[in-house]
Amino acid sequence: MQTFTPAQQQHLQDIEAVIRARLAPHASQIVEEALNSTAVAIPRGVVAGIVLAFAQLSPVASASAPHAAAAIELIRAGASMHRRLFASRPSNDAPASMLHGPTLMLGDYFYALAASEMAEAPQAPIIADFSTCVMQLSEAFLASLPHDGDVSVARTLQHIDDVEGALVVRAIRAGLVCAGLPDTLIDAGRLAQAIARTHALTIQLREAHTTPLHSFQRGHLIVPLAYALIQHPIATQRAIDANDEPALVTLLDAHGIYEACTALCAAARDEASTLITALPVSESRTWLMGLCNPDFSPTSAPSSPR
Repeated sequence: MQTFTPAQQQHLQDIEAVIRARLAPHASQIVEEALNSTAVAIPRGVVAGIVLAFAQLSPVASASAPHAAAAIELIRAGASMHRRLFASRPSNDAPASMLHGPTLMLGDYFYALAASEMAEAPQAPIIADFSTCVMQLSEAFLASLPHDGDVSVARTLQHIDDVEGALVVRAIRAGLVCAGLPDTLIDAGRLAQAIARTHALTIQLREAHTTPLHSFQRGHLIVPLAYALIQHPIATQRAIDANDEPALVTLLDAHGIYEACTALCAAARDEASTLITALPVSESRTWLMGLCNPDFSPTSAPSSPR
């Protein structure tokens, strides 16, 4: 597996050190597990890496870039916890039940840490953008509930854009601010949507092959189930109500739904690749191209620019 250059690896270690310093007085196993949560379909380290990749497109990148990267990473962790607060199913008549306990406190804790980190990256555009990101995430989680029969593929894709896409677009814009580069360098919204959909749809496809009902524990519907509910509503709803995951897996496979979702994922991946290719040739561009790989790991990247 190809790895970051030593400079890139050092930057990621710097970000981790910043986060560790914030957590040090209160660090615990539960906090560590929360940081690694995949309830939000952007793996740990990705949004931080995006900030740094764009910041390093300029030789005069701001020294606050690691703080901005740490802040958005902490927001991602907080969002992962808050997404877990809701559990619902399309058959429920009432709004989703809200879970109690440490989950809510952990989410708030990470958001508070992110606010402290933003103070160390004092550019007003970054602070304002990250603040509205938290608001957008909260609104997206609430807007996805309850599942009231108004199901569409467009709605489920929009939810990806409003959650994972919200994090990625803020990371891109923060990196550009830290680099002192104009926001016209790249269409941040389109790129964020493409990266977010690539990662989320990849995870959703894997989940649909094994545990398609798991998404209800996060209070939202995955795209494969949206297709199934539209195309075969009675059979799909019956399987959901019976908690029959094997029946759902068979249904998804028998009616070409996996193929349809795979095509959506491929289109998003191609869109991301096209946009990133337009950036100047650099180690940053090479790393960003790695985001187009469905099996991307934040500690993995091609070894040379292309």
